[in-house]
Amino acid sequence: MQAQRVPPTTAYLGLACYRCFKEQRELSGGAELKKCSQCRRVSYCSPVCQKGDWAQHKTFCKALFGFENNPGTRAITLFSLADAVHEDLDSLNFLIEERALNEAKILSLNLHRTLTTPELNLIGWEPRCIACGQSDRLIRMVAAEKNRTGPVPMTRPCPSCQMTYYCSEEHCNAMEHRHRNTPDKDGHDGLSQCQLQQEMRQDIRVANVFAMAQAGQFQWAPERTLASWQPLEGTTWNSEYSDGLTEFSSIPGLTKDIIPALLRASSDALSYPLTILWALEHLNGEDLSWTRKKTLTVHVANQNELLFARTFEEILHRLPDVKHLKLILCGPELSTVDGNDVIEMETCPECNKNGRSRTHQHFWDFYHIYASNLGQEYKKPDLAVAFNSGLSENSTEPWRQTINFLLEHHVPSVFTSYNSIEAMKDAEVIAKAGAILHSNLGPIRNPWGSILCKKEPNRVTGFYSVNGWLAGGFSG
Repeated sequence: MQAQRVPPTTAYLGLACYRCFKEQRELSGGAELKKCSQCRRVSYCSPVCQKGDWAQHKTFCKALFGFENNPGTRAITLFSLADAVHEDLDSLNFLIEERALNEAKILSLNLHRTLTTPELNLIGWEPRCIACGQSDRLIRMVAAEKNRTGPVPMTRPCPSCQMTYYCSEEHCNAMEHRHRNTPDKDGHDGLSQCQLQQEMRQDIRVANVFAMAQAGQFQWAPERTLASWQPLEGTTWNSEYSDGLTEFSSIPGLTKDIIPALLRASSDALSYPLTILWALEHLNGEDLSWTRKKTLTVHVANQNELLFARTFEEILHRLPDVKHLKLILCGPELSTVDGNDVIEMETCPECNKNGRSRTHQHFWDFYHIYASNLGQEYKKPDLAVAFNSGLSENSTEPWRQTINFLLEHHVPSVFTSYNSIEAMKDAEVIAKAGAILHSNLGPIRNPWGSILCKKEPNRVTGFYSVNGWLAGGFSG
């Protein structure tokens, strides 16, 4: 079961066993993590785990080894990354991404197939110096290309988070303040890269506890209903949801100090309904009639929300006067969902008692096509939302048509993105279509985006999170 999971970031960085995902601190009997002797990119806690993973690892292991030791490969790939401190980290990240893309292409050609997600992640999360982008493998390749003999200096990790690396004392001195003390724009609560990565280490350990219990990804939403609508403005994840998570501290393997990690894990799924409420609150301003509607209708132009369907009941829990929540989900990916029938979703005992209900309906096409096909039967929703759309990168033309439809029919809408760079690009596309963006709805950090931050691959800085940024909201 464990071997079939996609390894966590710690496993790609050699901080955890690549098969069972245990970190050094979790090993017993003086056992130590040891690197694979051939590729030196993955580590194992024991010969048992190494042997158990070999069938899956061996092909890519040999490909990595051949890539590093092939003179022709070195001549093609050793470029752009000098060993000097880069003052512009955005430029450095671009160079790293270009090199990683070239390496992935070469390995894919050598293997005569597309690389798997774990294989791409081994390239993407390779330990690299935050100041110059050099990795241990690149340092070895340069040394081999120049026929250097003797010991080869390697990167060393930050002692606090162990997820940021330096190739020299000089580079450490140049970047340590930024790493430890500068707030990261894609993080939360003003935390630095070092602090966010310490949280990530804890988040991964908590995720492993639930995975070992075969409980899947942790999801939670409180089964309580507020007495009346309470605006989200001025509240936080901590003030609204921490207290309700104390019941989970009794789970074997978890302690009370794990509540912040459970809150971060919960925010992944809860960010969907909370973002909807935040958008409705700001697009409607002082008009609170939407909080008292018999039926609240939300159209969702995406598909991943199916994974978190149960948490949408939080909308009913925070809007006690609303009797029915109607969600219509559209997207080409929904072709795997049977039919367009209305699906009655389960609700908690209190919602059942008070006659509150919710339904889902799925349409497997782009939103503008779904809406246009309805013709005069199309009814404007209270909100249309596209979560983590990536509209500036993927299927730009269909998204342009969808935005145009939303604007022409004056549909209140909001778009979210994974990070700041993506949000800025998405906002340009939305504004170019003629939308006047609401100042509190983007491009701006989403106060109700997930606070479960994940490390960006192929970069030495940067994080992303589910609905982490609001790309843009408009009234239509």
